[in-house]
Amino acid sequence: MSEFEKIRYTRQQDFNIKEKELIDFDFEGKKKKVYGNCNLSIFVDDYCNADCKFCVAQLRYENQAMAYQKPKIEDDEEYYRRLDEVLTYVEPLNVSVSITGGEPTLSPRFRKIIEIVDKHNIRKRTITTNGSALLQKDGDKTILDILIDGKFDHLNISKTHYDEEINKKIMRYNKGYCSNEDLAKIIPYALEHNLRPRLSCLLLKDGIHDVDGMAKYIEFYEKLGIDNIIFRELMDYDEQSMCNIEKMAYNKRNKVRLNDVWKEVDKDKRFVPYRNLLGYYYYVEMYNYHNVVVCSESADLKVQAKEKSNNQDIVYEMVFHPNGNLNGSWVDKEDILLKYDKEVK
Repeated sequence: MSEFEKIRYTRQQDFNIKEKELIDFDFEGKKKKVYGNCNLSIFVDDYCNADCKFCVAQLRYENQAMAYQKPKIEDDEEYYRRLDEVLTYVEPLNVSVSITGGEPTLSPRFRKIIEIVDKHNIRKRTITTNGSALLQKDGDKTILDILIDGKFDHLNISKTHYDEEINKKIMRYNKGYCSNEDLAKIIPYALEHNLRPRLSCLLLKDGIHDVDGMAKYIEFYEKLGIDNIIFRELMDYDEQSMCNIEKMAYNKRNKVRLNDVWKEVDKDKRFVPYRNLLGYYYYVEMYNYHNVVVCSESADLKVQAKEKSNNQDIVYEMVFHPNGNLNGSWVDKEDILLKYDKEVK
């Protein structure tokens, strides 16, 4: 049995946050221990120009039986002031920052948010996007150039299939789109300017669902210059607390278990294993396939909730919400670390 297989089936019981680097930190009187590899996600807006049947952002939020509609600071200048204030406060933690949504690149606040992030000492800068606006202009620059000027390190682009028609059917765009033709422009340009693109593909029975499909996906985008791909398993969640019936039914019908896929990967010599990572609610296996780094990740929101409940003094990740709160949760009313003390709508 390989080292990967040993941890693969016992992974969550093998994780112990107390063995990780923990930093003592005071959040306005709340004494916490912050995970040394903590990431701060800036959730820009809940608006998206796609309505993905699987939507991970909605699952994270609605796993708490709450509707996916976030209150926000309406005044732009006040929002910018508050974001800058929060980033200044947590700067001693040397956090990484991720920009997310919704579709963050479509927000009229996007460019200013990137400029504010660039003012601060951020260890690593990442954005997750469906890519549809990367070649569009905001003023005198494209969104892609704004990210490059903001010294972003990683560009995560969601793409469920290399076949455009299958991808559109699953991601359900209502306007805008990131085509393979667009990616053929985005990928080499980003690499040339030290912004590393990565494609993110969710494993679905309606889409990529087995080793052969993964290989075809990798080889298709390798020809466009991509050298980094992640395949994700649909998150597990507490069905009793989910309130989005449509997406829950779709996900149940389309669930592909990575434990099953990994058994086939183990037999395929094209996938050369070299590393695995254990997180507090996720597990990642990494391979080399030709010149492409291939990651595969499974995650469980039930495990996340249990882990956080057992260690309530520990901050695993941080989220800056549109309402101005900094939380240790993707839910803007839960685990508030720095509370915005003005009224929001």
